[in-house]
Amino acid sequence: MNPKVMIWLSVLLSAFAQIFLKHGLTKIQAARSGESSLSVLLIGVVRQPYIWLWGFSFVVALMLWLAGLRELDLSYAYPLVSIGYVVVTIMSAIVFREKVDGNRWLAVAVISLGVVLIAGS
Repeated sequence: MNPKVMIWLSVLLSAFAQIFLKHGLTKIQAARSGESSLSVLLIGVVRQPYIWLWGFSFVVALMLWLAGLRELDLSYAYPLVSIGYVVVTIMSAIVFREKVDGNRWLAVAVISLGVVLIAGS
């Protein structure tokens, strides 16, 4: 697989992993019914499939990152991590219906421009 593709997949999978984590924790919160003990939280984490999906996603993302980074300059690859901010912001607005104000969308636009400039180099 092309090293650039591996880096991009790693970054995207890491961003989606954050969505899985938030979704899993939200489900745990809803199921806990106000209990706040650490043991109840830990049991909920172990039983929550989205938490497992988060962990699996990060392991695969790490493997892709390592494989891609062997072939690419760090100065190219690392700034691409910032596209995760863009993906998480967009997915948070869609999946969780989070309110994203104009300043955050402006920041997402600036980050996106930076990623386009780096990816084109």
